[in-house]
Amino acid sequence: MIHRLYMICFIMLGSNAPVGAVQPLQSSTGVQYAVIIAGIGGEPQYVDQNWQWSSGIYEVLKEEHKFTENQLFLLVENPDMDPAIPARKSTLEEIQNTFDLLGQRMQSEDDLFIILIGHGSATGRGAKLNISGPDLSASALNTLLDKVKSRYLVIVNGASSSAPYINALSGPNRAIITATKSGGERLATVFSAHFMAALSMVNSDLDKDGQVSLLETFNYTRLKTAEWYEEQGRLATEHPLLDDNGDQSGSREPGDKAPDGALARRIRFGRQAPIAVQSEGTGEAIALRKKIETLQEQINTLRREKDTLTPETYSGRLEELLIQLAQANRERKAIQEEP
Repeated sequence: MIHRLYMICFIMLGSNAPVGAVQPLQSSTGVQYAVIIAGIGGEPQYVDQNWQWSSGIYEVLKEEHKFTENQLFLLVENPDMDPAIPARKSTLEEIQNTFDLLGQRMQSEDDLFIILIGHGSATGRGAKLNISGPDLSASALNTLLDKVKSRYLVIVNGASSSAPYINALSGPNRAIITATKSGGERLATVFSAHFMAALSMVNSDLDKDGQVSLLETFNYTRLKTAEWYEEQGRLATEHPLLDDNGDQSGSREPGDKAPDGALARRIRFGRQAPIAVQSEGTGEAIALRKKIETLQEQINTLRREKDTLTPETYSGRLEELLIQLAQANRERKAIQEEP
């Protein structure tokens, strides 16, 4: 329904820009960092797979979301896989060294994304990511997180048996995503492949604001993971969860009226300034930016109230708001193109 309404707006207004699109500028404060850790594969196919996913995530963060090499840390089983990509071996010592460096570098307005890939296990001693040498346990990771100052902490664990990381790491201003809904989902996962694809704005920028939120990324990954099992004719052995309200319990479908999703909606890959603090521009341009912000908030509110409305009322109001939003974006684009 929503995609159909977006297309209506394109047709009626003849806009070349995506509906709701904004041309954001980089914020002058706050830096985002990412630590990507791929564990041991065991078998050659999993070694290669872990490398492809971890290096692929590294590249999309660098190319699309403009993370610099100083903001990215890649730790893998074999760091010599590609000399062009700076990587370190994913041992507990190297992980600790990375967090020591981040502890010196990060400030309270910075964000940190931690992405885990590989095979995990969950026993009575807690959940772990299997790496060379001593494994990386959820409790050990939690201790490492205490070394850094941050605005938001995001932990994405795409490994098997990853759900217990929610219970161990949940807290204020933290978003935890896991590939599985329990420690008992022990089989190899495909979550990280779809998460890598989800980081691309082409796939996940559903509200067409020129950015990818953590919530959009999770929802794309969750849906594509389920589709993969359906296409393979296999029973799904992984069910992703997201927890961002600190209650140590994840949601399968966050957003709207679910307990989780509000923080994930605000967290975006590649620190961007909100519309209100972007470049000055004329009075007309500033008014249009404020109008776009207001319309986007009205759309978000309407979506949250969807269950209280009839389908006809919901689609009618949504279409009206989307048309107004598309028109405002056309006007804003025209002003930007004026000599």
